[in-house]
Amino acid sequence: MADVPSPVPPPLAKDSPSTLEKPSTMANDSTPNTAAANTPTTEPLPTNVRPGGAPARVYMNEKIVPYLLEGMKHVTRDQPPNPLRVLGEFLIQKSNEVEGSAGGKSPE
Repeated sequence: MADVPSPVPPPLAKDSPSTLEKPSTMANDSTPNTAAANTPTTEPLPTNVRPGGAPARVYMNEKIVPYLLEGMKHVTRDQPPNPLRVLGEFLIQKSNEVEGSAGGKSPE
């Protein structure tokens, strides 16, 4: 059994680099400083970008985010032992106030 190699590798010498270490390189070290490297891609930028972003983002920003942030401020200030329940109840209460009085209009 003396011929069977050990499954544990021998310790590395102090002067030899570890295989786990990667040499640090700057991003521009390997990039040539040529005009071709600095030219923009040929793909045109979209010209019909909505001011608020994608439709889902616009919807969230108009109808949900203001109330969610307000509720999160309350939870952060009060730090209740059950923050998700408190936030959920706040949102339900806010939903009843907004949708009941404004007829489903977004906040302004």
